[in-house]
Amino acid sequence: MRSSSKGSRKWKWAGLLGGILQVACGAPESMSQGAGEPPGSLGVSQAPVHAMLDSTLKTVRCHDLAPECDSGPELWGRGTVAVEHYAPSTLGGTCVDGNQGTYSDGEWVDRVRISSQDQKPLTQGRTANIEVTVSLPRIAQNNFLDLYSTTNVTQPSWTLITSLPVTGTGWEQILTASYTVPTGSGVQAIRAALRRGGVASPCTTGPYDDRDDLVFMAAAPYVSGAKATSVAAGFDYSLALRADGTLWGWGDNYYSQLGDAVGQFGSTLPVQGPLLPGVKSVHAINGTSLALRTDGTVWTWGSSDYGLQGNGGTTPSKTPAQVPGLTGVTALAMGIHHVLALKSDGTVWAWGENGDRQLGDGTGVSRTLPVQVAGLTQVTAVAAGRSHSLALKSDGTVWVWGTNVMGCLGDDSIDSSPVPRKLPGLSGVTSIAAGHAFSLAIRGTRELWGWGVGPLGDTTSYYRTPTRTYQWASGSISLFAGPSHAVALDRTQGKAWTWGDLSSHATCQSAEVNYGRVPAALGLTGVAGVSIGDRYAHAFLTDGTVWGWGGGPRQRGNDQVTSGECAPAKVLLP
Repeated sequence: MRSSSKGSRKWKWAGLLGGILQVACGAPESMSQGAGEPPGSLGVSQAPVHAMLDSTLKTVRCHDLAPECDSGPELWGRGTVAVEHYAPSTLGGTCVDGNQGTYSDGEWVDRVRISSQDQKPLTQGRTANIEVTVSLPRIAQNNFLDLYSTTNVTQPSWTLITSLPVTGTGWEQILTASYTVPTGSGVQAIRAALRRGGVASPCTTGPYDDRDDLVFMAAAPYVSGAKATSVAAGFDYSLALRADGTLWGWGDNYYSQLGDAVGQFGSTLPVQGPLLPGVKSVHAINGTSLALRTDGTVWTWGSSDYGLQGNGGTTPSKTPAQVPGLTGVTALAMGIHHVLALKSDGTVWAWGENGDRQLGDGTGVSRTLPVQVAGLTQVTAVAAGRSHSLALKSDGTVWVWGTNVMGCLGDDSIDSSPVPRKLPGLSGVTSIAAGHAFSLAIRGTRELWGWGVGPLGDTTSYYRTPTRTYQWASGSISLFAGPSHAVALDRTQGKAWTWGDLSSHATCQSAEVNYGRVPAALGLTGVAGVSIGDRYAHAFLTDGTVWGWGGGPRQRGNDQVTSGECAPAKVLLP
């Protein structure tokens, strides 16, 4: 019996050494973006999340928010009996292990793992599984495994989860239990306490006893079925804000635009995103994610190409950071490589790429920090195209700047403008939107006007000056636009109309979504808000559900990857 146990342990170390050698000698690299999907089932990336020593806490810790935290081989052993890597592997190093017994006739905690039951990140208030591997002596010694939890890793107060009898001998044995992750802290720990006889206690003094702690990240609690209040469609990924204040994301995560809940390959199903309270709306632009908070501050994470995080640098970030020096923001608009922020005082600020003067500061210098758009006041709405920008003022006039190559500034010229200038011939505007090379406006409450090259709302696709292209019979219309797709929403009735293409899906045929040139009703009712990305569009409804359509299979947020991309599909938010 004991020889089998030794063989098991020898194999374990051989496996660990093999892993080290594989890395040192050149293990196969992960697939690059676009090279295909990772192995495993749909949903959260299958890559294991292993703990590492936290020298401050003096035990092992998983620093990422993920569906599991696994100590791996880091906790193997007990004191000097079977040399423990980071003895005593307890928070603060305050609970010393027993030092009696021998390697061939002793017991100790070998490995600790905690995982969610629903493949979502470990979340406060949700059920998690604990799995502990223990090594046992060759003769039964009345062993017990006591499991504890704490929400304070610097001054821990331990709560007993359960006590499990250990009946095996001479072998490694896996014991399991379930518990509800406590609320109140995003950094928590569990303790696996193996004792020989005695009474359960977080730190017993038995000469054969072993305790090991595992620190993990716990996402903020969320309410199953909470309504979506904001949605954002980026490039191959999407975000949603729910009424319980939690952020969710799905799709690509190459730049950590979904946060640190999953690996580079992202997730085809929604996963809980960064922990950020007081969010008003979410926004997405290529690989950069933005959140506008109710206090008027803007927070960004993901890619910082072109300085899109607005923090003065170009380094990607997994966690949200505040855009410095920017307060009082009431609305955001994203182009392809630039951002516009409208402040409560009616001024507009911008950052990102500026090669086509789309930032409106009078220069062609790209900015990694917000700069004020020149000369604009009393602005009530902003819109950003590929390389041009729009502002709507309280008097109903529209102001334009940036590139004008395709006539998207609407002044019958091809002259770009480094600062805002008033759009001639259009007044009484109540809503604006911008696509790659076109612009749209609602005059009054129901007249659609368009200019530039794109889906303008009629059978003609190019006007150099604002032209009325369509009119609704009733309602009060708001506009949304993507690169080559547009949606009009009557907020009073929750009714929406669509027109234009979504990337390569010009041949899409769907009874529910119109991909033609003239607006037609969308086959959804109770529409409350819309966001259009490069290849995909999303709408959230008054019932709080999120739906999407277009050609981005990773943005569908469900398990129907290969069928029906043209028609609306419901996102499977928990």
